[in-house]
Order: sequence, then C-alpha cells, then structure tokens
Amino acid sequence: MAPPLFSAQVHPNRGLGFLTLGASLHAILTHLKAQPRTFPVIDVSYSSSQPIATPILLTLPANGLRLRFDGPDQRLRLIEVLDFTKSKLSYKNNEIFKPPSEDINLGQPNGPNGPAFRHVYNRLFGPAFPGEYLPPVDSNDTASGIYVLSYPGIAFSFPLQASAWSAAVDFVSLLSSSAASPATSMAIFNGSSWPDARTHLYSRAPQHPRSLALGGRGRETVPDEVELVKVHGEGRIELVRRSSPSFWIILSETTPQDLVAELGPPDAIYRKNDRRLSIHRTRNIEDGVNRRLSGMLKGGPDDSTDTDQSSSQTGTDDSDDENDPASSYKDREIASAECFYNYFHHGFDIFISNPTAPSLPSPTATRDQTSTDSRRKSPVNASSATHLTATKLLLHANIPGSYSFNRHRRSRWTLEHVPTPHYKDPLTSEMKFEDISGRLKEVWRSTYTSEEEEKSFQRGMVLNRGWGDSPGSSCELLGGWEESVGGKRPDANDSVDQDLALGNTELFGFPGLVFEVLKNGAPFCLARILTECFLYRMPRPTHSLLASWSSTLRLPKSAFPARPSAAEQAAYVQRCTDDLYAWQRRHRPAENEFILHDGPPYANGSLHVGHALNKISKDLINRWELSKGKRIRYVPGWDCHGLPIELKALQQQEGLDGKSASSARLEPSSVRKAARELASKTVEEQKNGFKGWGIMGDWNGAYQTMNKEFEMKQLGIFREMVENGLVYRRYKPVYWSPSSGTALAEAELEYYEDHKSTAAYIKFPLTKLSPTLQACSGVDAENLSAVIWTTTPWTLPANRALAVHADLEYSIIETSSYGQLLVAKTRLEDVSKQCFEDEPKIVVDSIPGSEIVNSTEYINVLQGQAAKPQRLLHADFVSADSGSGIVHCAPGHGMEDYDLCRRNDIPAFAPVDDDGKFTKEALPDDPQRLAGMEVLKGGSKAVLDYLAPYGNVLCTYSYRHKYPYDWRSKLPIILRATEQWFADVGGIKDEALRALDSVKFIPETGKTRLESFVKGRSEWCISRQRSWGVPIPALYHRETGAAILTDETVGHIMKVIEERGIDSWWTDAEDDPVWLAPSLRESSGINMYRRGKDTMDVWFDSGTSWSQVEDLANAGQPVADVYLEGTDQHRGWFQSSLLTFIAHQRGNITQPDSLPSPPFRTLVTHGFTLDHAGRKMSKSLGNVISPEQITSGTLLPPKKKKKAKGEVASDSKPVYDGMGPDALRLWAASNDYTRDVVIGQPVLKAINTSLQKFRVTMKLLLGALEDWDPRFAVPYANLTKIDKIALFQLSEVTKTVLEAYNQYEFYRAMVAVNRWVNTDLSAFYIETVKDRLYVDQPDGLSRRAAQTVLSYIFEHLQAILAPVTPLLVEESWEFSPEALKAASTPPLQRIFPQTPAEWNDSSLAVDYAWLSEANAAIKSAQEQARTAKKIGSSLQSSIVLSFPDGSSAGLELFKSYEDELETFFVVSSVSLESSSEPTIVKDAEWVYSAEFNTLDGGKGTAHVLPPRDAKCSRCWKYVAPAPAKEADDSLCKRCEDVVAKLEPALVDSSLKADAAGAAASAA
Repeated sequence: MAPPLFSAQVHPNRGLGFLTLGASLHAILTHLKAQPRTFPVIDVSYSSSQPIATPILLTLPANGLRLRFDGPDQRLRLIEVLDFTKSKLSYKNNEIFKPPSEDINLGQPNGPNGPAFRHVYNRLFGPAFPGEYLPPVDSNDTASGIYVLSYPGIAFSFPLQASAWSAAVDFVSLLSSSAASPATSMAIFNGSSWPDARTHLYSRAPQHPRSLALGGRGRETVPDEVELVKVHGEGRIELVRRSSPSFWIILSETTPQDLVAELGPPDAIYRKNDRRLSIHRTRNIEDGVNRRLSGMLKGGPDDSTDTDQSSSQTGTDDSDDENDPASSYKDREIASAECFYNYFHHGFDIFISNPTAPSLPSPTATRDQTSTDSRRKSPVNASSATHLTATKLLLHANIPGSYSFNRHRRSRWTLEHVPTPHYKDPLTSEMKFEDISGRLKEVWRSTYTSEEEEKSFQRGMVLNRGWGDSPGSSCELLGGWEESVGGKRPDANDSVDQDLALGNTELFGFPGLVFEVLKNGAPFCLARILTECFLYRMPRPTHSLLASWSSTLRLPKSAFPARPSAAEQAAYVQRCTDDLYAWQRRHRPAENEFILHDGPPYANGSLHVGHALNKISKDLINRWELSKGKRIRYVPGWDCHGLPIELKALQQQEGLDGKSASSARLEPSSVRKAARELASKTVEEQKNGFKGWGIMGDWNGAYQTMNKEFEMKQLGIFREMVENGLVYRRYKPVYWSPSSGTALAEAELEYYEDHKSTAAYIKFPLTKLSPTLQACSGVDAENLSAVIWTTTPWTLPANRALAVHADLEYSIIETSSYGQLLVAKTRLEDVSKQCFEDEPKIVVDSIPGSEIVNSTEYINVLQGQAAKPQRLLHADFVSADSGSGIVHCAPGHGMEDYDLCRRNDIPAFAPVDDDGKFTKEALPDDPQRLAGMEVLKGGSKAVLDYLAPYGNVLCTYSYRHKYPYDWRSKLPIILRATEQWFADVGGIKDEALRALDSVKFIPETGKTRLESFVKGRSEWCISRQRSWGVPIPALYHRETGAAILTDETVGHIMKVIEERGIDSWWTDAEDDPVWLAPSLRESSGINMYRRGKDTMDVWFDSGTSWSQVEDLANAGQPVADVYLEGTDQHRGWFQSSLLTFIAHQRGNITQPDSLPSPPFRTLVTHGFTLDHAGRKMSKSLGNVISPEQITSGTLLPPKKKKKAKGEVASDSKPVYDGMGPDALRLWAASNDYTRDVVIGQPVLKAINTSLQKFRVTMKLLLGALEDWDPRFAVPYANLTKIDKIALFQLSEVTKTVLEAYNQYEFYRAMVAVNRWVNTDLSAFYIETVKDRLYVDQPDGLSRRAAQTVLSYIFEHLQAILAPVTPLLVEESWEFSPEALKAASTPPLQRIFPQTPAEWNDSSLAVDYAWLSEANAAIKSAQEQARTAKKIGSSLQSSIVLSFPDGSSAGLELFKSYEDELETFFVVSSVSLESSSEPTIVKDAEWVYSAEFNTLDGGKGTAHVLPPRDAKCSRCWKYVAPAPAKEADDSLCKRCEDVVAKLEPALVDSSLKADAAGAAASAA
C-alpha cells in the first residue's frame, strides 16, 4: 500500500508544516521517524571525513523533499521540494500543485509535475521582482536553462528554453509562454530573496529555535534551549541559553530540583543500578520543581533508530529492586536513586548521585577562574553527604555515523579553564581532537606522577557497541572506563556479537574530562565529552543463574502496544474505511450486493452521541454483511435544505449591516448562498468525524440533497405525482410557526407538556332556536346563549360555527348575571363550579343534541354589525369529558374544525398574518384595535377584554396542557389557514399499508408505530415558505392568483433548471418568458404569470433519496435491504420514503395485479441516547456528551500515576486513557439499540475495561504465536483434552455470536464474547497453557498443539471483533507474524469462519463443569493455605482429590484427565484417591481441604498439601530432585530434556548475553 501523502502548509521564511527553519537535526529526525508510514525512507548524507564541518543533507525520496542542515550546529537552513507529486503542499489553503487526472503520466515529458508560472504568480504569491536566469551547460538549441523566481523566503525553478531567453523581454511574458515549463523545484529559506539568502545560507543566525516545541503555541511553557555549554573547571559549568540568563551547574552542589526548575523535567531517567529507562512524556516548565517524573518504562533491547525518548509511550514501574546488591537500607535507597537525567532536546545527560569531591583545578587557569565562584556553596564532605546532586555531565556531539547519533541534539561547548602561554582562546567542540588533545596534554602534564599514569588516562581504548543496545547505553561510556582508570579493561569483543559491534570510537581521559572520539579515517572527531568532579565507582551487581534459565524459556514477545497509538490511528482508519470499501467493491460479486440506504442527517451542527449510535449501528450491519461475503453498497448522505440550516445561516449573517438578518430582509439568492456555504462546510466537518469513527462507505460519492443531480431526480418524482393527480393546492389550516415564518409538518413539531394558556368560558347569543327548544317551557329566546370553552381565545374572531354532539343531552340553566345558558348536561357541575358563585337554576333538564343541530343559529359579536347568523352543527369530536359540551369551530385555525365546516360549505377564515399577528379583518368594527398584535402574546387577553363589556365572558383562568412547539425555534406554533400545496396521502394509503406486510421490522413494534402514522394521515402539506430548498415549480396568474401546475409546465421548468441551475428560479427576472411553457405563452402572453416562491418540505427531499439507488428505483422492488434510523423517523423519513416510493410505483409499475413494494426489506429502529440518570441530553441540562470525549477518554477520570519514593505530588496535567474510535464503537455495539441507550461514566468504564481486555488478549495471542507457522498445525485428534475443551468453548461462543449478528443483536454477541474472553479464555485456557508455551520444547508436540488452538482462537476472535472494533483487528493484523500473514488474508477481508463439526463435542462441556467444581474447591483450600502463609504461588502445593465409596463415576471422569489435571489446576502434582481419608493426607505436614460435588451426585474432597519435591529453577514447578547443595540450581526432567535439546548456539548466545550484561553493569 502506498504511503499517505505528506500534507503541509508552506510558510515562506519559516518552514513547511512542522519542518521549521532553524530546527535541529535531532528534532526533525525524531519527528520523521515517528511517522514511518508517511516517511518510509530517510536518507542522511554527510562527509565521513568532516561530518561537522560540512552541511548535512537529509533526503525524503518518497516525499520528494530534501533538507539541508549546517554542520556545526545541525540546524535546518534550506527546504527543497524536488517532486511536487509526492507531497500535498498548500499556501494559505490553496494547493501549490494539484496533480492532473490519472490518464496523464506524472513526471513524464508530456505530463506536468509542478505548478505553472501563472498559478504561482496569479493565485499564490502575486507579483515579484525579476529573478535570475541560469543558462544550460550545453549550448544546443533544444537545451533549457533555469529561471529562478524568488519571493521573500521562497523561490521556484522554472525550466526555460535557452533559445527563448532574452534579457530585454520581461520575465512574466517569458514564463507565461510555451517556452517555459512548470516549476521543477521549490526552496524555502530565511531571507528577502534567494540571491540574498544563498550567500550566507549556513552562517546567518536562524530566526527560529531548534526545538519544534519552542516554535509552537505553547512555547512559553517549554524550557528555554541551551545554546552553548561553557566548562569553567572545578565542576563549574555555565549553560548559555537562547533568551534566558545563563544557568550555572555546580557539580556535587546543584540538586535535581534545581535542574528541573531551570531545564524542565528530563525527557527520560536512566537508572544505572537496574538498567531501567524511565520515559518522561512531556516537558512543561510551569510544572516547577515538584513535577512528578512520571511514566516509568522498563529498559530493554531497543532499536538504535528509535525516536526521541521524550515522545515514547508512558508506562509505570517502581524504583525498588528485590535483587539490589546493596547491603543496607541506606545503600539500597541511594543506589536506586542514582540515575542519569536524559535531556535529549538539550543535548546532554546529567548523572545524579550523592556528592563527590571536586576534581583538580587547572594548573594554567587564572585567579578568576580558580577562585570560588559566588554561585558556589561550601565544600562538600563526600563521606557524610547523603543528598542527591548532579555529579557528571555528558555532552553529546551527535556526530553522523556514531553509535549515539540522533539520541540527543548536538551540544556545542567550550573549555574555558585550560589556556596555555601560546593559546588563550577556549577549546571548542568544533576543533579536531588532535588539537584539543595536544593542548590538554600540555596543561595537565605537570599533574601526573609518572608517564605511565598519564598514558593510562590517554590510552585510547576501543569502545564496542551493538545496534541492539538499549537507549540507556548512550548515557554511559560502556565497560565502566571512567570508573576503572588505570585498570585492565576486558575485551569488549568477548561479550558483543561481532555482527552487531561498532568498534569505531575510542576513549581518552584527562582530569575531570573523558572524551569519546570517533575513528573516521581522518583526524579524530569528538563524539562526546564527559565532565565530572571525580570518578565514582558503583558496586558490581551479582550475576544470577536465573537469567540463564530465563533465556531458555520461550516467553511471549510482541511489539503490539498495550494502548492504541494516536500516531497510527489515522492509518488504521484509512485501511478500515476507504481502502476496505474500495477493495470489496472491486472483488466481491455484484450479484451478491447488500444495500443499506443512509437516512441523511441534517448538515447544520456538530456531531453528538446520537450521530454515533446511528452511524456505528449502520456500520456494524454493513461490516457483518461484508463478513458473510456480501458486496456492500453504502452511500452516505446529507439533508442540506430546510429551515434549520436556513435559520443558522441567517444567524451567521447577523451584524453584517448592524441589523438582524432575516429571510424577509435578505434576497433569496443571498439566503441560499449563505445556507449552501454553511451546509457544505458542515458536510465536510461531519464527514471527517464519521470517517474518524471507522465508518466504511462511499464517502467520495456521498449524496447531498442540495446537489443538482439529486434535485433533478426529486423534481422528476414530484412531476410523476402531479401527473397522477396526487398534488393539489388548497386553503386550509396547517401548522404554522410564527417564529420561523413557515408551515411545518407534523414531524417538525415537539410537544411541550406544560404549556400555559388562558382558558375561558364564552357565551354566544342564540338568534334562532330549533322547534324543540322553542317548545320548551321557561325558555327565554331573547336571553339564551350557548356556552363554549376554549384555550385559544385568540381564535374567536375566526369562529364560523358551534359544534354539539347529537347523542349528548343538553340542559338550559338560568343565572343572575349571564341569563339563560345552553350547556351539556354532564358538564353542568364543572361549569357551575368554575364560573358561578350561586347555584344556577335548571330551566330545561334535558334536550337531545339531535334536536338542536342545524336548526339553531347564533351570532359572533366579534364580527360586529356585519355579523351573520351561524349554525350549530353535529361533530363526532365533541365529547362530554371536558369543557361545556359545545365546541367553538374556527375552520381557519383547526384541522377538525376545517373538515366539519368544509362538509357544510362553510369557508375557512384566518385573520392572522405570517408573523402570527392579527390583521384588520379580525375586528371589522374596530380594525386597529387588534391589528398587528401577536396572537400568542396578548392576543387572547385583547379578545377577552373586547368581549367582557358585552357580558360574553363567563370566566377565565390559567390552564397548563400539552401544546405543539416549533422543533427548531423551540417556540409555540399556531394552526392557521393558508394556501398550501398538498400530497394526497389518502389516495395511496391503502397501498402503503399493504406494502408493509412484506417488511421485517426490528423491533417488531416498529410496524404498529409506522402503520398508525400512515393510517392517521390523509394529506401531506409539502409546501414551505422558505428560500432554501427545492422550489415547487408552480406558476401563478398575476391577476387572479390561480396556480398552474401540470405535467407540461413542470417538465418545461425542469428543462430550464437543467440549463440554468436551480438558483435561477429566484435570480432570473420576474418577467423572463423562458420559464413559461409554449402553451402558456400562446394563450395568455408572457407577462401574465409569475413564478412561485414556495419550496418543498425537507421530508419530501429526504423521502425521495431512494432515487439515488437508480438501478433499482424503477424495478418495482425494494431499493435497499435495510433502512435504519431513530424511532422518531416513523413519522418522518420512514413514512415519507414509503409514501413517495408508493406514489412513484403508481405511475411506473405496469402490472396491475402486482403488490406494491416498500423501499426497504428490513426496517431497523434505534432509540435515543440518555445520560447516566436516564435523562434526554440537552444543552440546558449540561449533560450533552461529545463522541470525542469517549474516544479521547476525557469523560473518565484521568489515569492514576505511581509516585516515586520521596516524590512530592505535583499539579501536572492529567493523562487520560483514550482508547480511540473503537471505544465509541464498542459502546454502540454493547447496547440494545432498539431501546433508549444510556451513556455515562459507569457505562464507559465498563466499555474501556472490556476493550482493554481485548487488547491484552490480542497482545498475549500475538506473543504466543510469534514463532508460529500454520504448517505446524497439529491435527485435532492429537490435541489434548484441555485443548479440545477450549475449541468446544470457541465453537459455542462463535455460534452464539453468529446467531446474534444475523439478527443484528450485536449487544448479545458482546455479552457472549466478554464472558468467553474473561472466563473461558483468560481464566481457564490461557492460564493452563502458559507452562506449555513457555517451558516445553519450542517445536515439541505439546507446545505446537497449544499454538494450534491459540491460532484458531486468534482467527475467530479477529472475525468476531471485526465488525465492532475494526481498528483493533487491523492493528492486530499489522503485528501478526509474517508466516501467519503469508498463509491468510487480512481479517477484515475474510468470510466469517465456520467451526469444524469435530469441535462440537458436547460431552466436553459436562467434563469441564465437573472439573471446574473441583477447581473451585482447590482454589478455596489454597486460599486457606495462603492465609496461613503456607504457600504463595499455586505451584507451591500438591493436590489430592479423594472420592469416597459410591463416587466411582466421578473418579472415572477425573482418571480420564489424569495426565492433564496438573495443567488444568495449575499445580505441581495431583493424586486421585478412592478413600475419604488417604494416607498421604494423614501424613502431610499440613493440609487444607474443601468439598465439591461429583458427577454422580456424591461428594469429593480437594486436599492441598505441601509440595513433595524441590522447585525447578526453570519452570518453577515443585517436581525437581533436591539439589546437592542449597545454593545449586535443580531442574526437573522435562526441563533437563528441553535444555539439552536446545541448539548449542542458542545456549552460547545466552551465556554471552549474560556476560555482556555483567560487564555493562560495572559502571
């Protein structure tokens, strides 16, 4: 796979991305090596004879880059781009060079491979001064020279034909002509122009620091870098810093706290006594001297090309060592504390130990140099000193070719204290060693007692190292030379493999100084210098034979990290998503396709956990179907139109001209532009987020409802519905949002349970009574009124009828204040209590409602003098459960009112405008009184105030009830009659319901829910009064307002949109005749029609998204195998998709008898996400959780850091256990998504624990299979019974997972997998096979059998986790043994494995159950022994299982496993006895027992006894013969046989390694 392109921004005079001019070679190399996939090849070129006097070239051939560093300071001076096609470079977000299409061969003579002059000149950097022309070497006519076009800090090289060059022609014309070719290279430098920079490229002081951290935003928190180290003698070292004052180190006085305060925490700590390297992750000067130096990592073999240890992973380790050779507590404490502080970024190491005496003063130093410095404290008494100080300083020259190259930054130094009569200047790190050595010999000659002593210091002993030595090796001059001056040095070749040895340096010593010098075939070059007070000898640790036996064990080895690496996550995401999707589209058969059609999310905000649950659930299904061999077709989409996006775009427009932005003020074109920009930006942001979660799909082909192709298909479906008579226009009430200024669909409403309204009982005077009423005794026809109850008094001006129920009984009562009133009999009591102080008189006890309707009339006094009589009508919706039993009907403000009045030929009336304010028509006799007043803010009170003087208001009160709100603005809506376009749902409802019979619903309750929404709908308001959307292509007559919407007119408008674009519907001139169909032009003239401004409901947009599956949309069958969305989409996208698809089939499916088809075969519904308390997430509650909090781990408490002895707690920044996208995915998979899903700290802790367990298991399996080759597989018949039990358990969990995955019940699979991994795999099988894996013959049958089973487990675990944690699975494949890779395919590309039938031996489950019974008893007895301090490890016990008479079946079962019981129970020996009190138990020194049940219902007893034999020094089992001497090692027979069979070379290598370790520890 090709490495990812290096992407970076170009910064003239500064750098390229992280490649900053002035940065050190060490910093750059470290950064490059940390990204091996991006920078796979790194070539370093230097002069072998003068490595620090000449520039160093660092070439990145795979990236087309070359970097030039000066030699003395090793700082980046020049960045050259030699191949523009290998990196993606940008300047101010404009690409420097965009490769052409793939059919052009990049880099070939006929294919451009760099930016053209016009692109550089016009689009990127603008005008420039003339550059310089470099003629070609050859003088033929076809030769080309180079024209260097230079800007401040950057320059381009353009080939220019020599024949075209003329100094008289301006360079713009020359480089714009065909004689010039695109740029072949680019240079970034410090300087006003290339000619200016070229003359002192390597000598000018760099503007930017060496450290990349110092060049970043947080540079104020990073310690200042050290420019120069001045050695003044007698342990006084001055560190000259870049911008801060110098810091003085006084050896044996400066404390570690001083170092941390001034230099920052060290990047690592190397402990000499136990050879551990403690890595310090970050450097932050603000943390102060008490900052904890966290992150201890055991040192071990490490590739010498590793990156800067300051960026290594964090681990934990204690500083104690049970094998410490110190003889007392104080010695152990000091020994454990002695260490090197590694400052990789400063270029030196500092040794920390208890103080030592100062070195000799220089004989030639002046008085100022030898006098006690003011910074110096009193002399130290080394014998009594117990505190820790800095006692040695190791300066690194970072010489290319040396062993320690790139371990540290180059450190430059001077020796100030060794002048001679002829040379007063200091010695420097840039001088040849022969010059340094000559002067030092002259200075120190008088201090030696003899010539032999002088030679012993300056004998030039060869220092051998291996590339495999640990990073800590660069802290010490190996072999302990500095502590053994004058002694015989052992031959390094005896302990280092010759193939790995680097014997290219020598050591030379002077008082207080040791030099390591590179042998480079030229005058020697300094590699390092050690300055110290006095040489201090460390005790030599004793050698343990345990190390020898450990080298014969086959311990698991794997580089698989314990935590996911953030640096590698992007690569794994790419391979798991885009690469995998492209692979399966190429290789999986098209006829076996699985389609999950994506319901488009709104492109209007940041991602939240609801998005994560939705998209990950879809991805789980896709990946599972992929593992079944399917070819996945998943095209993500976005809903880009509609009110939410338009409102947000308008909010962003606010303040541009000091006014509030609104669609009424802005032109539609401006609104649409702003909305499109917002949607486009959001789509990209959300897309990156989705991909970062590992969502696999066709991201490059993702659909957007605002794309022209989508809009044209949508208009085509709309045209089909018009042609079939399913679209019409009507004046009727719709949900209207005054806050948003548009009609809303039911799916765009939210119902608030606690809305507060003003409720009122109102009387309407009756003007005409039915015959039955007239005949009633006591009825006063002039004083009788009907009583209604309403919670929307503002609708009373629109009243056009009163409704009663024919089957209800009504009464007439008489009150002193309001006359006679008509009220439902069953409501009399409630109305009386609410409205009257005195008990009303009953005039007529009961009148059937049927005797009142139609023939009774009343007037609405709000209509004033022009009021006309209105009827009392029968309505089924009237009930006696509330109110008065009589309902006031305003057909312009209620759906049921409208339907009733329409049946009775009563027109709708709604005197409310688009802003929710009364119009003048609301109160004809006083038009201005209500006009302009908001109906929801004071409208009801104003109406009641008007009615009160007429005595029509019986009573009012505050009433709380359920009420619809705008889902976007969160403000209440109204019902208001307007002219709107509707889709006839009633005409296709039955077909839609029949189509659902063929659908599989998950959960099954989804069918009932969707059916209820379809049944309850007769028409669908599809028009919206907004600018941002697809226009309803209707024309309106300018004079009559009549709408024209026909197949012909829609078809013609679609052609114009295809040619001009959809925005032209709003931007073209109003009288542009091109929009009129020819028939309209001929019949009415070109100026008689105008274009409508309504747009389609966004549910119509997304509801037609099935048209994107173009090849299936017209086939009369479901276009998708699965639709999956939240439960709220039953009234939204699910319904709109079903209805539009059924409508589409009506015009396209020719078979009359064919059943209608839904767009989906399976409909999956997921719930909402709730916080840990079960509350819906909202910003107002402050409980919204971002998916990034889950992937980064910041939602959980920070990791606890172990504190070293004597360390003071610090305020260091918290470190979180971020497990990456897999944590988010595992959370989604571990919950039953068909219900509401809870998320919070407790849940995520469990998820992180499970994911970490999976990682640990993968690491263990990879370590155990490190030397595995599938050719070694052992046949099933030759496996042990324990192996077969493990395979049976694997088969069972695989079947459970398969069944759950097939039902898309991923949570059930995760429950099964977690139980299996923790119980069956980890606690049982892994525990039992460790001994076989580590101790048995590496290629023996027993070990190979265990590896065979583990390889099956590894394969199946990868398959099981592949849909859920693909990054973990891909990472495990990355670290798999090569032999395993060669014999298999990547796990994400495999078909889910089937378990062989022979694994399904159910009798093994019975055996395992009874063996586990005994094991539980053994563990109980062992705990008793452990409590009594008789044993520690379980291997320190022998087990006797006794079966009393009558338990023969149990005994036989255990006998069948007799050879494997020690392994099963992880003990040293097991005996089976048929008696209840075996003799061996009676005679034991001590015994602890516990009972267990047996197969036949009896009881057995497990006895724990002392081990019978000696401990084997290799396997630690107590099965070895007693050694002749107590100090001798003893091996069991098995271990003796294994060791004897080991190849001699392996044993010899082990002994050499031990010898090398002993020699290296002598420091």
